[in-house]
Amino acid sequence: MNIEALHRQYLDTGCVLIPGALSADEVATLQAATDRIAAEAAGLDEDNQVLDLEEGHTRQAPLVQRIKKPHRVDRLYFELALHPAIFPLVQRICGPNVRLNHSKINMKAARAGTPLEWHQDWAFAPHTNMSTCVASVMIDDVSADNGAMQVLPGSHRGPLHDHHDPQLGFVGAVDVVAQGIDLSTAQSLEGPAGSVTLHHPMTLHGSSANRSGRQRRILFLEYAASDAFPLFYPVDWAEYESRLLSGPSTSAVRVEPNVIKLPFPSPAGSSIYKAQAKARTRFFDEAA
Repeated sequence: MNIEALHRQYLDTGCVLIPGALSADEVATLQAATDRIAAEAAGLDEDNQVLDLEEGHTRQAPLVQRIKKPHRVDRLYFELALHPAIFPLVQRICGPNVRLNHSKINMKAARAGTPLEWHQDWAFAPHTNMSTCVASVMIDDVSADNGAMQVLPGSHRGPLHDHHDPQLGFVGAVDVVAQGIDLSTAQSLEGPAGSVTLHHPMTLHGSSANRSGRQRRILFLEYAASDAFPLFYPVDWAEYESRLLSGPSTSAVRVEPNVIKLPFPSPAGSSIYKAQAKARTRFFDEAA
């Protein structure tokens, strides 16, 4: 892995794909852990602290939309954040001292997975500086037909697009038609299970529904420099420090003059799925 070449590509396009970054054994372990956690949905009638459920879920036919903060559920996911195929590039992007900011597994069940509308992560997770990035680990084989993440290369240079509705507040989605965004160069990030992508917090991205007979699960590991302080949620210091991956503890904060528009008011809390459900225009529904 040529970290400098990957870093140059990341700086140029706002995203990078590393096919087959995890070994076959690592993929099998990751799939088994994810299967075990998701299997708990068979005992649920509604969302809980770990699982968000798809519309149409039943105990007889479980449909999981998201595993929330899997790094708290199984140490495996926290350790993956330090994987040698991922973390050195993260440090090249964010700096040597890095914190795991957040994690989640977005699930797209076969022929049932919800699309995610075009958005920029910076709209959801502004910090005092932009030394942040997101690694996406493909738990399953990912292709266009089962809802691969799509990105707009170069969009990381800005602007920060509007994710608010004039009447509803923050809906976590960009109306690409109304805002005149050209998606002709958008790319689908596809690969076998164990492939990894990294994208910039300003990179415009989204994903269609899963129209295949294969599930699509992606682990998202969100990183931030240890001196990038979050501006959108309260901090429990002990828990915050527990996510430090490298470097010493610090209460120093580095502030940069970036464009910030806080994700408030939100009609549906912090869930991107629930926020986007309020959006009045839906690109991926119309593009079906």
